[in-house]
Amino acid sequence: MKRYVLHAEKKIVEEVFDVTSSSESLFDPSYNVFPGSPMPIIFNDTDRKIKSAVWGIRSKKEKLTSFSKKDVEENSIKDLDLKPCLIPASGFYLWKQSVDDKYPFYIRMLGREILGLAGLYHEAEEKNGKKSLEFAVITKSSNVLLQPLEPTMPCILDPENFEQWIKGNEKEVLQSQFQDTQLIPDLAVYRVPELVNDPSKNSKELIQAIPKLRDDD
Repeated sequence: MKRYVLHAEKKIVEEVFDVTSSSESLFDPSYNVFPGSPMPIIFNDTDRKIKSAVWGIRSKKEKLTSFSKKDVEENSIKDLDLKPCLIPASGFYLWKQSVDDKYPFYIRMLGREILGLAGLYHEAEEKNGKKSLEFAVITKSSNVLLQPLEPTMPCILDPENFEQWIKGNEKEVLQSQFQDTQLIPDLAVYRVPELVNDPSKNSKELIQAIPKLRDDD
């Protein structure tokens, strides 16, 4: 997942994830979230909290924006000192890979105004001594519906698994909820304007469906 969207109202986010925040700007809508963006995440720190974090976890070699389900299950990222978090999202973008000029599709879930994506976060210390939060999304093999677009998709958690996830039972949740044959019948997929390709664009127009233009759309 290279980009996602969050445009739900503050009260909806707070209700769905059972959190409260005095910040209004934390819930500003964003229709083109890209790596490096500060976005809200939910995590457990004595109690459930929602705070701003930057998408992308700094490592010695690169900035990591995602980890695979296998990375978590096999504990191959244990040296990064990561903890589980929920990433609120209204939907996400994938790009069709089977054509020369790749174009974007927007994916959301019917019946859910907001999704909880499985993520991991890290507390980083800046040069000035201040601490900041960084996060990455967990991905899995795309289901049949999304395979024609990209080989992987974010792990969309069922609401009943939110609590178990942020309490640190991420391996158990991944193994029980995300089977290779998992289907998500409520996913809606539609092509959207190529304005999404420009990170400077951020408006509701980006998630408006556009008509089919050619046979391989």
